[in-house]
Amino acid sequence: MTVKSDLSPAPPEPRGPKRSPSEEQCFRQIHPKFLLQKGRLTEMAFRLRDDEHGLSVSLQSKTTAEKAFALYTRPEQDGGKGLVACGTWAVTTAECLQETCDVYEDRTDIDEAHGSIDMRHLKNDKSRRKTVQTHLRLFAEKRGCIFSPGPMPVGIED
Repeated sequence: MTVKSDLSPAPPEPRGPKRSPSEEQCFRQIHPKFLLQKGRLTEMAFRLRDDEHGLSVSLQSKTTAEKAFALYTRPEQDGGKGLVACGTWAVTTAECLQETCDVYEDRTDIDEAHGSIDMRHLKNDKSRRKTVQTHLRLFAEKRGCIFSPGPMPVGIED
């Protein structure tokens, strides 16, 4: 008989300092599948997977929305992440704190502007985590697309 343990390893600490709550934008790259018509985002746009502890963002104090998008979508062989996105949306560090989430600098080898919206404290409260993710999505929707490489993305039909 196998017993499932509730004891999981402690989530890793963010690698950098905590950002103060302000109007600093945290840029999030949105996959085309997560964009609906009229600029609305699906719940997946700010969804935290069960094995994650924070949402990846790029910090406005370290980069621009355009540069963050370029790094995210540039092929890996050219020094980018090689991922797909249709545009950049944002929440502020103040909005994150309003939802009980701190924002940390969390630079990586290829992304000095990388940050993390910390959700470690919500790991065992899926209902609250979903509410927080919904509120962050709504903040981003209200602000609208910050950067798109071409015409504003229109999204898929609702």
